[in-house]
Amino acid sequence: MTTLITRHRVRDFDTWRTVFGGHQENRRAHGATGHRIYRFGNDVTVMTEFPDRASAEKFLTDPALHDVVARAGFVDPPTTSICELVDTEQY
Repeated sequence: MTTLITRHRVRDFDTWRTVFGGHQENRRAHGATGHRIYRFGNDVTVMTEFPDRASAEKFLTDPALHDVVARAGFVDPPTTSICELVDTEQY
């Protein structure tokens, strides 16, 4: 599994959340299998799971993503990282 980690600051979390929710079908079309959202005020981190790195990279280059960023009210450009799952354990 591959995780795309996206960090950004938004003007208004509720507006961002609505736009993010409206982009779900596009994430699925690129193979995304789920996501987790972490929030500290208006600082948001999204961890989106993909089956492989190529799917995550293709998602990041989709022109539709630029429209989402514009409508979601980002304060600064997002930072992204693509990480491969190495190990997991539940306690």
